[in-house]
Amino acid sequence: MPIQLDAQQLRAAGIQTSSSLQLYPSHHNAGDAGLPMLVIENPLCRAVVALQGAHVMAFQPAGQPEMFWVSPKTALQDGTAIRGGIPLCLPWFGPAPDGKMVHGFSRLKEWNLVAAERLADGATRLAMELAGDASTSAYWPHAFAFRMEIEAGATLKLGMTVENRGTDAAPLTFAFHTYFATPDVAKARVAGLDGITYIDRSDEARKMQNGDVTINGFTDRIYLDVPAKQTVLTGASSAHIESATKCSVVWNAWNNDANIVDMGAGNHVGYLCVERGDVSDHARTLPPGGKYQAWMTLGY
Repeated sequence: MPIQLDAQQLRAAGIQTSSSLQLYPSHHNAGDAGLPMLVIENPLCRAVVALQGAHVMAFQPAGQPEMFWVSPKTALQDGTAIRGGIPLCLPWFGPAPDGKMVHGFSRLKEWNLVAAERLADGATRLAMELAGDASTSAYWPHAFAFRMEIEAGATLKLGMTVENRGTDAAPLTFAFHTYFATPDVAKARVAGLDGITYIDRSDEARKMQNGDVTINGFTDRIYLDVPAKQTVLTGASSAHIESATKCSVVWNAWNNDANIVDMGAGNHVGYLCVERGDVSDHARTLPPGGKYQAWMTLGY
């Protein structure tokens, strides 16, 4: 059962169930069934979470603008990756070893909602889990349990736990692939990465950041050994990121968006991805019984 709680428990936590067809009707074609969604509404914020991928779709603190961008062309169909919000790149970041699946399978699977509660300060906390089965072992031959905890209040707090329940060591990379909404990405900048070495994925060269990160063309960079905090300044708002993970990925497709089916030409202006995780030099190997934990907090 994807939702292991009754309606009364959900209401007490400030959660309603809905369909992406109701929440995002312009993202659907005739005949689409839509994806099941959780809508969180409490005195501190509104947030939307898709069961597929434990995927945070929206977060809007009271009195503040929506923090995330969702592509107007994303399909919102079962088994299709959602373009926007916060996809989870898990259990690998980037292409699979065989090159056939990008950013892992967890964002394509329906997770189970196993806990939800209203906290004393009015925030809503929920937990979602995904366990390995025959369909996942074809891609990642390890017994595992993933747990995503989400706390939506004045800030958005995310926590990921990966447990290797198998008998062999499991390779792992992970990222919170956040799409921040921007009125015009060419006017946006990212503070908090000055002097940090990054891998420029356009030529795989290692370079050093000088000043704030700005976007004036295709950008795909993995920043290594980053400080805990960055700030995304869009001109309309300042979104603050904090995490103990070691990497920050900055990405915008720029004019390549015309070649991305679920994005479309011209939509690159509306978002800037600033992702936190452990990838590249900070890839992990989990021993049998080992656990990996990552967290991220976002706020204005």
